[in-house]
Parts: sequence; C-alpha cells; structure tokens
Amino acid sequence: MGTVIGIDVGGSTTKIVGFRAENGQNVLIEPQLVRANDPITSIYGAFGKFTSENGLTLDKIDRVMMTGVGSSFVKTPIYDLDCRAVPEFSSIGLGGLYLSGLDEAIVVSMGTGTAIIHAKKEGDKTAVNYL
Repeated sequence: MGTVIGIDVGGSTTKIVGFRAENGQNVLIEPQLVRANDPITSIYGAFGKFTSENGLTLDKIDRVMMTGVGSSFVKTPIYDLDCRAVPEFSSIGLGGLYLSGLDEAIVVSMGTGTAIIHAKKEGDKTAVNYL
C-alpha cells in the first residue's frame, strides 16, 4: 500500500489527512485544514496544499476517501485517482476508534451539526450505529 488520503468536506472547513505505508506500518501524515466557500475549490485547494507540503506525487497515492456534505459535489475522480465516498457516520466512528485506540466507543462529533455514534470493532470489520 502507498498513501491513502482522507478528505472531509464540511460546510465551512475542509479537513485532509493521509496515511503512508512505511516499513510495514501505516504512518499518519499531519492533518491540515482549508477554508473556502465553494466545496470544489476547497477540495482541490486542500489536496494541492497537502500533496505539495508533504512531497506527495500522484503516483504514490493509492486512493482518496471522501466524506462530508461537500463531497457530494465531486462528480469525477480527483486527478483520475481512485476516489471513494465514505458515509459520514462511518468516518466519525472509525476515526474515533482510531484516535482513542479503543475497540468500542461512543463517539461525539460536534461541528456544524452534532452526531453521537456507537462504534465497535467486530473481527476484521467495524460496526457503526448512530444514536
């Protein structure tokens, strides 16, 4: 695996992060924030800033995972990369488990809206339910 980039296109802020494979481990690439009124401008601005500042070239990116309200505006793959939509509640649950290091958690996401998610690892899969 090369690099996987995650983009959360919110109503006011786009967040972007990545994971790079190094020595058999997934290494977190520092998250960044970009603000723009237009979701497409915000996505491409965040993507360009992130790849430039982290020395990433397109051939090193395996896929782009997108979530958030603004991700629905993306109608074609970013620079012909493998782009996949991820439901926002799943992203919140999986992210909460990753950040906490727990196998099960209630995750609260407070932003423009508030979501309360129950996430639980079940073998190779993760179950995510919103409350």
